[in-house]
This record gives sequence, structure tokens and C-alpha cells, in this order.
Amino acid sequence: MREELSREGQYGERAMVQGRGADKQRRMIEAAAVLLIDEGFEAITHRRVADAAGVPQGSASYYFPTRSSLVATAVRAAEDLRAGSAMNRAEGLPVRRRSADDTARELIETFFAPHVDERVVTARLDPMLSALRDPALAPIMRDSRPRLLAALRVVLDRSGFEHVDDVDLIAHLVDAALLNAAGAGEERVLEFASGVVGRFLEHYRR
Repeated sequence: MREELSREGQYGERAMVQGRGADKQRRMIEAAAVLLIDEGFEAITHRRVADAAGVPQGSASYYFPTRSSLVATAVRAAEDLRAGSAMNRAEGLPVRRRSADDTARELIETFFAPHVDERVVTARLDPMLSALRDPALAPIMRDSRPRLLAALRVVLDRSGFEHVDDVDLIAHLVDAALLNAAGAGEERVLEFASGVVGRFLEHYRR
């Protein structure tokens, strides 16, 4: 089948292709998402994405002519992966009454799905905040937020905190607690942030 290309996308990337190039392009998009989640923006280069996808570097430069187009694609794909993983994790959570701290930890791990560790601020949160400050990337971040909040809602409902009515506030508190932990030099930022969010959730315990 002849490979067909439509006009370039909003960020200068080539639109999704049909034919032989489709699999190659899909692998690059998936690789870019994983690199961004695992390592942050510095990992999003044509060479790194091409190597991770197992394609020639020239292919990355062809489908994503500029680094900005590659970064935008990575952010979109990473947010899709994050939101989908968050809901899958939330819906797989057994229904039981959890402590405030345990629920807070579940919220953090869901919000930063598909995985989170003690590098969450530098590897995940800082790049997300940088994207929100970028006029070209901010709409992508805003579009994914309702899906993430929906996943947090599921976690709360399955943990005995169905009375929490402002999920967006919880998400902001998670970010603030993690940033505060990192700023204070805490070694166990996840435990610290879980404690902060847990203290807030205690007010909703019935």
C-alpha cells in the first residue's frame, strides 16, 4: 500500500500516516511517551526517541521535523498513557475502608500512574509544571486533567471517602505536598506527601 501523508499537525509534526510508516510512527510516539515519563524533557531528542523505538534517526526527524513537534507529541502521548493508566489502576483498586494516609498514597500513585517513585518531583511533577507554563503545551495538560480527576474520584469512592466533594483541590494538594517535601529536602517525599494529604482527608472521615 502506498504511504500517504496529510498536512502537518498543529505543532509541525506530520499527521498520522497510513501504510508502511504507521507502525514506525506509532513506535516512536510510544517511545517518546515512556521517555518523558521516565526521564523528563531532556530525554526527548530525535536520537533518543529513534533509539528507543528501534528506528533510524532520520525517521524521527522526518515525522517530527522540529524538537518542539517531537516534545508536543511526547506530552500528548504521555498524558494519554498517564490518564489511561490512572483509571485502570483506580478501577482495579479493591473496595474497602482505607486509612487517610493509605488513601492519600493511593491517590498519589494513581495521579502519577503508570508508576511513581521518590524521583516523582524532578522526573514527573517538574516537567508537568513546565508544560503548563508553555502556551503550546498547556492545552494538552488541561485536556487530560478531567480524566485524571475522574480516576482520583474512583480512588476516593473505593476507599471510603465518597464525601470528598472537591477532587480538584485534592489534586492541587498532592502537587503542593510533593513540592514542599522536595523543597524541604525530605528523602521520602512520597511518605511525607501522603501524610500531608492524609491529614486533610481526616476531616472527611465519617
